[in-house]
Amino acid sequence: MVRQVGLSALMIALAVFGWVHRDDLRALLPVATGAPAPEASQTRQATGTPVIAARVRTLRDDLEFSAIGTGLALRSVTLRAPASGEITDLAIAPGARFGAGDVLLRLRDTDERLALALAEARLARATSERNRYRALQDTGAAATARFEEAETDFKVARIAVEQARADLEERSLRAPFDGVSGLARVEVGDRIAVDDAIASYDDRSRILVEFDLPEALLGRVRIGLEVSAQTPAVEGRSFDGEVVAIDSRVEAATRTARVRAAIDNAGDLLRPGASFSIRLDLPGKSYPAVPELALQFSRGALQVWRVSDGTAEPVRVELVRRRDGQVIVDGPLTEGERIIVEGTQRLRPGIAVNVLNDAGAVRS
Repeated sequence: MVRQVGLSALMIALAVFGWVHRDDLRALLPVATGAPAPEASQTRQATGTPVIAARVRTLRDDLEFSAIGTGLALRSVTLRAPASGEITDLAIAPGARFGAGDVLLRLRDTDERLALALAEARLARATSERNRYRALQDTGAAATARFEEAETDFKVARIAVEQARADLEERSLRAPFDGVSGLARVEVGDRIAVDDAIASYDDRSRILVEFDLPEALLGRVRIGLEVSAQTPAVEGRSFDGEVVAIDSRVEAATRTARVRAAIDNAGDLLRPGASFSIRLDLPGKSYPAVPELALQFSRGALQVWRVSDGTAEPVRVELVRRRDGQVIVDGPLTEGERIIVEGTQRLRPGIAVNVLNDAGAVRS
């Protein structure tokens, strides 16, 4: 019995000795077997807490924003009657194209033409009288008062001609700019009153789409930012455009700002009033990004564990966005640094770690 107790005590003592001096025995083992001794750093690393690490990446916090907007013509007016009268000529038709100044509608103008002819005749007579008295004035044979009266008659006659021409011009409706007319609300022979609505008239060379943007995204939008648009009116097509205007204020009730985008319509496929689905790629700042598993919540804040000189170091961060298994964070991290992904439950500040994938750290 005494011998068995003594043998057991000896075995326990040898086991304790071996545990205490395990590093020295590990260093002597290669000497006995002829294998090269491990380096000191490898020995220390093997004794640390085993973990898996990944490299910090740098990602831009870009966002994709979608909204529904309404299309508007680049320029759009409602054509109205310039005067009262009977329509004698009507060129307006759905989809008809006109250049600036083209005649769209004519009213009966017999009286105005006669008035112009009469005014021109009176101007001719007043011009002759003025010229005759001017010649006599130079010779001293005509009184100054009569010459001034002739000069006044000439000016009045000239004004009457200009007025008659303006009255005649008002019997015609002309295109205000290059554009396309809509459905006419009148026909030849109709009698209309001044300012009666005739038809719509649009410049469809570009379509303007207005939509609301949340105020939190205003800092990401600028004039010239590219947009992509789709409309049910043209299935299967996507149209490129750009932001051309941003409203100067935020609507207090909705906390949004009005944004206007312009889309080229050279093919004349798009129509004002149609609904558009607008998509914008909003550029953001660059931030560090780590695997989602690396993020921990500790003492009311988020943190990750960084490998620093073979030890674990906690780093406080703020969550910016989650994206495809990655988390974009804001914190003192540098691209390429090693962040512990697995084994974080056993970590504490300054503890030695054994990065199991150190020979080829995982790159996300």
